Amino acid sequence: MKGFDVIKGFAKELMEILVLFVGLGVLAGVIFGEANISFFAGITSNIIELLNQFGSNGLVGFIALLLVVSVFKRGATA
Repeated sequence: MKGFDVIKGFAKELMEILVLFVGLGVLAGVIFGEANISFFAGITSNIIELLNQFGSNGLVGFIALLLVVSVFKRGATA
């Protein structure tokens, strides 16, 4: 049972680091422009495309967005 706790702790820490990198990538893309950064290139366009897909699907997209947000909130509090 302790092994699963270690794996869950590792996954939580990894997820937090990845969310920080996404935030950093969005900030760098806004400040410097996507063409001027190579490591974070495409993050803002991918996020915009994802939000457009949620928006174009109407109610189903809204429900899917709520599910994604609830998973992230549950992961942050657990």
